[in-house]
Amino acid sequence: MTLTSKDLRLLKQLQAAGDHGRAVRQLNTRVSLDRRVKGGYLLSRRVGDESVQYRITQRGKDAILEHEM
Repeated sequence: MTLTSKDLRLLKQLQAAGDHGRAVRQLNTRVSLDRRVKGGYLLSRRVGDESVQYRITQRGKDAILEHEM
């Protein structure tokens, strides 16, 4: 999976959100984030009927470091 600048920006936002991650309600944003879940960069967990919580994985953190070099 090739990460775009948008992908990296979202990974950085989730890294900044800390260990609890961030809850997302917007469907179009969730579809985009789910692609990164499939790539192993994020974890997701349902937190209600309309929200999903996303957290960055170690692979996501490593990808940020790799692209900053």
